[in-house]
Amino acid sequence: MSRINLAMYRIRKAKDILIEAKDNFDQKHYGLSINRSYYAMFTSARAILALKEMDSSKHSGVIALFNQHIVKEGFFSKEISKFLPKAKDIREDADYAD
Repeated sequence: MSRINLAMYRIRKAKDILIEAKDNFDQKHYGLSINRSYYAMFTSARAILALKEMDSSKHSGVIALFNQHIVKEGFFSKEISKFLPKAKDIREDADYAD
């Protein structure tokens, strides 16, 4: 699969996940909505990284690559770089905290 096809596939997947997030929110399943919202963001980041033929098997690795090769190079603002790690923390709290 080419990097463009992979990126497009991941963006379509992220859109589907975002629909799941909205559906869960509308049904007042807020924890699930948080989970799906984070994964939509995460999958979008992986789509962008695919264009540079980069990926990581770890969430922290994807975040680091995104910040280093996308944000630092000026494709997104530094403000954007704060969203994904914060969303990861919120998702982990929603999934695992008491």
